[in-house]
Amino acid sequence: MSETTQDYHIIEKFREMILKRYEYADLKNRFELSDSITEEVVAEVKNYFLTTIYPPAQERKELEDAFRDLAAYVKQPRKIWNLFGDMARAIFKFGRHFMSALKAGMDSLDSFMGAKDFEAAMTEIANKNGMKPPMSDEDYEDAMYQLDRVKIENFIKDVKSLFGAMVNTTLLKKTLDILDHVTHTMESKPHIFPQKEVEGIKLGRSLLERGYNIFSKYDEATKQAIVDFIYKNEMWYIDSVYKKKENR
Repeated sequence: MSETTQDYHIIEKFREMILKRYEYADLKNRFELSDSITEEVVAEVKNYFLTTIYPPAQERKELEDAFRDLAAYVKQPRKIWNLFGDMARAIFKFGRHFMSALKAGMDSLDSFMGAKDFEAAMTEIANKNGMKPPMSDEDYEDAMYQLDRVKIENFIKDVKSLFGAMVNTTLLKKTLDILDHVTHTMESKPHIFPQKEVEGIKLGRSLLERGYNIFSKYDEATKQAIVDFIYKNEMWYIDSVYKKKENR
């Protein structure tokens, strides 16, 4: 029996397409890049995509599970105060930006998990059209073209939001400090917090920390230029797919 397309096939194809559209020489020809967007910067952005946002399928599943665990705490006030005691104590310990930092972590979760809707929709279209793995570039773009364009653009906004959170390194550092406190508290109460949840939150934190380690070394203008060129490149790709399909 012929193999059907699964989410992991879409993930692997997405990784392949990222490699293709983040070639520095092509980007230089495609856009007027800021002088701060060097070949090294582009390589780091591409690496962040491929090791953190879109790692190989098995690692991606582990990150998704980790972020679900993290979301269960970030989005439920009762669970938050089990970890911090109360709002006044949390603000005293982490400063007046506590809620902003917590929201930044929540926004990152939403951005990361938003990709699941995109993958599921692509998988459904691929199977409806009898596309078998491994997908060709043409099949991938055909499937994308059949998506509601609003959904694709929302997915790109999720990617932009995630990178936007990564480049706000002052707030991101505060988020990391909060997550350190969270894991320390959980580990001190093993009778309340299962080890699986602790490990999941640590893995989710590692995704944010990798972003901090990359983007904290750049100045503010460079960080904004990074977010801008990623968004521009992703929108360029969608426009090129639509033009190609509508002109054939």
